[in-house]
Amino acid sequence: MGVKGCWTCRERKVRCDAQRPTCGNCAKMRRECQGYGIQLSWPRDGDSKRAVVLRDVDARRRRQRGGDLAVVPVPPRARFVNVGAWDVALALAVELEKGIAPGEYARQHTARYLRSMSMSTSMQLPHPTYLPPAIMNKEESHLLGFFTESTSLMLGPTDAETLAHFILRIALSDPDSSDTTNPVLQAVFALASLQLHGSGSANAFRYKRRVVAEIASEATDWLDERALLKNLVATMLLYHYELGTLESSRRGTWVTFFCAVKRIINTSPAMDKLVRREYSVFLDWIYYHEALSEFTVRHWKIPYEGCGFAPMVRSAGALDGIGRQVEEGIGCPTEVLELLVHACRRAIVAPCPEMAYTAAELERATVLEQCISTAVGDFGPIPAPTTTPRNRRTMVSDLHRVACLIYVNRAVHRVSGTEFRHRRLVREGMLLLRELETCQSAWPLFIIGCEAVDDEQRLAILHVCERSRRDPRQRSSHVDSTGRLVEAVWNQRDLDEEGQVEYMAILDAVIGGLAFMPLFA
Repeated sequence: MGVKGCWTCRERKVRCDAQRPTCGNCAKMRRECQGYGIQLSWPRDGDSKRAVVLRDVDARRRRQRGGDLAVVPVPPRARFVNVGAWDVALALAVELEKGIAPGEYARQHTARYLRSMSMSTSMQLPHPTYLPPAIMNKEESHLLGFFTESTSLMLGPTDAETLAHFILRIALSDPDSSDTTNPVLQAVFALASLQLHGSGSANAFRYKRRVVAEIASEATDWLDERALLKNLVATMLLYHYELGTLESSRRGTWVTFFCAVKRIINTSPAMDKLVRREYSVFLDWIYYHEALSEFTVRHWKIPYEGCGFAPMVRSAGALDGIGRQVEEGIGCPTEVLELLVHACRRAIVAPCPEMAYTAAELERATVLEQCISTAVGDFGPIPAPTTTPRNRRTMVSDLHRVACLIYVNRAVHRVSGTEFRHRRLVREGMLLLRELETCQSAWPLFIIGCEAVDDEQRLAILHVCERSRRDPRQRSSHVDSTGRLVEAVWNQRDLDEEGQVEYMAILDAVIGGLAFMPLFA
């Protein structure tokens, strides 16, 4: 959900530049900026659009026909109703409890919905997930509203709206815990405060400190499914907090929190309880960052053992083998992440017999590459020109597929880059970036950008970086670091006029030359 502008500019009906924390228009005109948070709309005198009127349609019709209103009582038919999915599911659940048959479809729909809300058969009424705790103050309510409206700034490049809905459901689903002891809610406040006030914000650091203290205090209770889920979500939000801090990004401290997540999911005996369909978006979120961190580890320092755990697909759909793709929740297909891990994992540690790939694993990699090549097609993923705009999510998925094939050509097949099929993939990647205009995903932008060899292609990459940097609705913290790395690769390739240095050696030198571990997620 993007930010449409501050409330002051909306009332004035002028275009807002969406600067934080105060709109530039309001600052220039010395007006009070009302911010970007949620505001309630109340009825106004003389405003028919906001009037709350109960109109009796039957009475009006009888009056037109000359009916006697005093003799025949008219039951009102109009109702002022404000209900959501939770209210409907609760009403159906009550009917089922009282023995009222709502119909087969309604019964099946209610059963699925209540299972997703973890309701037991003993009819324990769930707490409405859209209601914040009563003790939330004005500042925290503002931070919660900002998080809801600006999820792409904090959770990108994933499908931020779907992921944010899941995070808020976990954060607001425990009415018994106060907001100060709720690690997920405090992590949401920390992330929102960081985006609003910058890395020097004392409030953001205070919220972060509460999260760390609460996670440390519950470390012994992680055998419980609910506690494990809350602490994992909170730790992943802290990981995103570190990504959004400029000083942290320069030091690569995001590794600390992400390695903590990897240790938990690979060692906790309660992790199997989270392999459920309603948690798929969360598990896919972790796997996406696991896979792309492998790329960083592959090129940053060799040998390097990383966190010691190989990424694994854990979502219920993938494990069931029904072909569900991760792109539904994070914008990247499952097979792309699997093949990327396969291409990177061999070089993470020094060669040893136990790290040798089996024939089945090599065959799996071949199948994945064929599957991705088929999805891209012989003529690229961009169809013939049409008046109907393409779905952006589909284009982002295609961008990851093209980038994956380019990297596999370089890392596994060791192509020189002059082959026709490889140049065709580069061309299709450039066309996709031009059509997208902005790119939140750092990894495909880096892979395709490094392949630019002439001025036209390089100017196109710089144009995408500039457009991404200027977009106030999307995450752009990755653009500067990714752009500098791409330009460093260009410089090394230009200096190697005779092509004597292998392409992968250039990537190793550029990425490994950094004092900190970068991130391409």
